[in-house]
Amino acid sequence: MKTLDVSAMIVLYNLVIGILIMLSSEKVAILAGNISRSRGQSITRLTQLSTFTFGATVAVLSGSIYLLFHVLRIGV
Repeated sequence: MKTLDVSAMIVLYNLVIGILIMLSSEKVAILAGNISRSRGQSITRLTQLSTFTFGATVAVLSGSIYLLFHVLRIGV
């Protein structure tokens, strides 16, 4: 029976969440722009950029952590 690696699952979940945040950044930006109609254009642009950047950072960090520990566990 194999042991369950919970830390790898958490890192993979973070990777998926980061990718989903990246993909939904446009929808989040439109929602934020609709809340404040006076500065909708600038808020939409800034929100889309910041949520995409945050999602990309989370995805890259989680992916690299998973890859690093996977390579270290193999012993390459």
